[in-house]
Amino acid sequence: MEFNQLEQKIINFRDERNWKQFHQIKDLLLGLNIEVGELQELHLWKTNQQQTQIDLEKVKDEVADIAIFLIYISKHYNIDLTEAISLKMEKNAAKYPVEKSRNSNKKYNEL
Repeated sequence: MEFNQLEQKIINFRDERNWKQFHQIKDLLLGLNIEVGELQELHLWKTNQQQTQIDLEKVKDEVADIAIFLIYISKHYNIDLTEAISLKMEKNAAKYPVEKSRNSNKKYNEL
């Protein structure tokens, strides 16, 4: 499925339920944060070994919820998400050139 088809499927799901009325930007941002927290919670207090045993379906569900909220937020601001990601990757490439950042965990202003 193409990304724009997936976006439309998500928006249709919302609109069929008349949920846009509840999607104030504040609530979308809080919802995004909550979904990230739920993903983090799967890892909370777990050793590295225990983390390898986390149910992948639960991880997939939380990652999907995060993506859905990002799509709602991008639609709120009329942002083409694929274009925004592509442009951000170009900016990141300029800030983190391979020759300076390979095998380094330093922030761009410390390279």
